[in-house]
Amino acid sequence: MLSQFKAFVEEIEIISEDEMALVQQGKILGSGGFGTVYEGRYRGRNVAIKKMHPNSKNPRAVLQSFQAETSIVSFVHPHIVQSIAASGLQCPLAKKMIIMEFAGPRTLTNIIDNEKEIIDETRRLKFATHIASALDFIHERDIAHLDVKPANILVDHRDVCKLGDFGCSQIVGESDENLPASPTYSYLTGTFAYRAPELLKGEAPTCKADIYSLGICLWQLLTREQPFGSENLYVVVFGVVAYNLRPRVPSDGQERSCQYKNLLENLWKPNANVRPTATETLKTLQSLCRS
Repeated sequence: MLSQFKAFVEEIEIISEDEMALVQQGKILGSGGFGTVYEGRYRGRNVAIKKMHPNSKNPRAVLQSFQAETSIVSFVHPHIVQSIAASGLQCPLAKKMIIMEFAGPRTLTNIIDNEKEIIDETRRLKFATHIASALDFIHERDIAHLDVKPANILVDHRDVCKLGDFGCSQIVGESDENLPASPTYSYLTGTFAYRAPELLKGEAPTCKADIYSLGICLWQLLTREQPFGSENLYVVVFGVVAYNLRPRVPSDGQERSCQYKNLLENLWKPNANVRPTATETLKTLQSLCRS
């Protein structure tokens, strides 16, 4: 798997400084701890442009995020935001950028928070299936995303979900200083509500950490609430790790709804080993879609 990771980096289209000047940058689509994403144009097509933050207090983390994002450039999947090109690894941090397909300005967070958006059972299952399909694809390649949350899921004009922002991703089961490090709690503040308890305890990441995050996302699609609300961050983290604290799951007694709730509760079980795989989760969701 390590050799495959290096191959991904070598295969990416490298943008020269002359080409960088031709990239047309538009309005901001979003901003995170490692970079800001803009709408733009590149070689005659609409794209999303991620520029890395040059003045970060942790430039090494920003560089690792850049390397992680470029590692998935050869991935082609209907539910993953595709990378197109990037600046060279030797390019100064202030000029590093990644050019990706433009999947639209909406994230799953925008839809969940918009009261005018209807999320009925059919749409909820559709979104959940799309996300599980993306995770199934990357987990088959031994890559954990490690920052699965609605804000990192784009929803295009056809209502198709696409998993993006692989800046925290890591090849699991490998140990090499050239690989992006596991995201640490210190520079992922704000996403704690989706983080698996084993990661909060500082254990090595596995693909099952994404499964836990998926469970929180499925709960949010059901309730349209913020996980743990405005509870104190440290109280929640302690509760999740020490007392298996989870968001409250509502009950309505309907059979298919109960199956969906049983699934999400299995996804966020404290023991990572007993959580279903992405493949098993996808099959369950597809079955619910057909029922």
